[in-house]
Amino acid sequence: MEDRQVVANRFEIGYLIGEGGVGRVYKGLDTQTGEPVAIKVLRPEIILDTPDLVERFRREGEVLRELNHPNIVRMLATLEQAGQHYIVMEYVAGSLADLLRNQPQLPLEHALGIALEVADALARAHHLNVIHRDIKPGNILLAEDGTPRLTDFGLAHIASYPPITTRGDVIGTFQYLSPEGCNRQPLDERADIWSLGVILFEMLAGERPFEGEGYPGAIVSAILNQPVPSLRGFRDDVPPTLDGLVGRMLAKNRGMRIPSMRQVGAELEAIVRGTDRPPQMGVGPRFTKPTQIPDAGREDDVRASGLRRAQSSREPQPEPAQSNDKIKVLLVDDHAIVRQGLRTFLELQDDIEVVGEAENGLEAVELTRQQEPDVVLMDLVMPEMDGIEATRQIRALHPDTKVIALTSFAGDDNVFPAIKAGASGYQLKDVSPSDLVDAIRAAHRGETQLHPEIAKKLMTDVATREKKPEPDLDKLTERELDVLRLIARGLSNQEIAKELTISEKTVKTHVSNILSKLHVDDRTQAAIYALKRGLGPEE
Repeated sequence: MEDRQVVANRFEIGYLIGEGGVGRVYKGLDTQTGEPVAIKVLRPEIILDTPDLVERFRREGEVLRELNHPNIVRMLATLEQAGQHYIVMEYVAGSLADLLRNQPQLPLEHALGIALEVADALARAHHLNVIHRDIKPGNILLAEDGTPRLTDFGLAHIASYPPITTRGDVIGTFQYLSPEGCNRQPLDERADIWSLGVILFEMLAGERPFEGEGYPGAIVSAILNQPVPSLRGFRDDVPPTLDGLVGRMLAKNRGMRIPSMRQVGAELEAIVRGTDRPPQMGVGPRFTKPTQIPDAGREDDVRASGLRRAQSSREPQPEPAQSNDKIKVLLVDDHAIVRQGLRTFLELQDDIEVVGEAENGLEAVELTRQQEPDVVLMDLVMPEMDGIEATRQIRALHPDTKVIALTSFAGDDNVFPAIKAGASGYQLKDVSPSDLVDAIRAAHRGETQLHPEIAKKLMTDVATREKKPEPDLDKLTERELDVLRLIARGLSNQEIAKELTISEKTVKTHVSNILSKLHVDDRTQAAIYALKRGLGPEE
């Protein structure tokens, strides 16, 4: 590129500031206004090999022209001169990728602010049937005041245009690619929701949720197979509602993923404001059904997930008319015959209405959000997400919903975790139908009913429970004492790793051992104990 090249007698091209597979981006100058600009230039050497790039480049300009939003980079002009193609945009100096390189773990309010504004920008794009398909920190620019600007719509799908990608193409950046993208299935706005969920996790945790071994095949395997880690394992200030929201944004089965970016924004705003849940939102016609992209493969993930009777969140449905005096019940069990039997019996009751069925914990959490049942009958041993974790998430997100564990298992490893997770009752599957109905009515009244065998187990546990051991520093190794001192100073796992020249994974192992040996529940309690024992910051 020659120095002082001027396009359209107005825009002077300066130095290179970015480069991708499609084009190069230069810092430039608008000679009429004196303002700096960013000038994206289509790479001429690849046009002959990939002729559809000109069309893709032209579409990016059209997208930016239509998307008039304060959190989307502003397009100033699209130009063609001497066979070369240009997009002139506002110049934004930094990016989220730059910020995360210097500060991998952001303060909670800062991360929420960025995510909320990006969600608002994407909600605008989705409203116009535009799906970005390449959401990543490098494509989120940051203005001088920290305001994010979404950019690079080169891979975007526009519903009003025919497809230009090949069926089966992998579209996007591997680390932020959704499971359906990894499987080369058609993408809709839920792919953008997944990618924003990865970014939100990364901003809060200081690392991405699915790293693999760093190469594409391992990353894809991690995305498809590894569970989503809890953010509360990385920092103590993450509220349960935020942890649950990120988990729903990263649901591997997109049929159970939170269905719209507008809902993501509403829940983020509720968390920022400190309210329990977002206001009820109407669903406009453009949000009723995600835009399907016909150019990337077969659509089979919902059939594969077994969503036979559970209402899918892919197409949010208005709640059916409910009688105010009926108890709304959600059935959760991975055996269809069990759900069918329960539904048949419960629907004979005048005061009970079955509002939905789910066959695993993921579906239970999503259907609870959709239907807001009064009582959930929850099996405990299920695929994808067990009933204990589903109970924990439901109780955190919907405190008014009561959960009754209904299972065949009466062991300590099921009973006590279920009750600690927030179950309002615990019944075995040999319970009589009349007793089960009584338990549902009792839970709805705020009372607790337990199966006789479970009540006996709890009484025995209380009678024989030993006093909780006192914390004992002598049980800690020298390295664990070092870590405890740094916890008392308020350092994060990442900061401790840097201070002690060990890996962050090793720090997490030490923290886990410390909590176990001191018989405390979290690092805050460990820090308080350390301060009381004189292990705080040195004078």
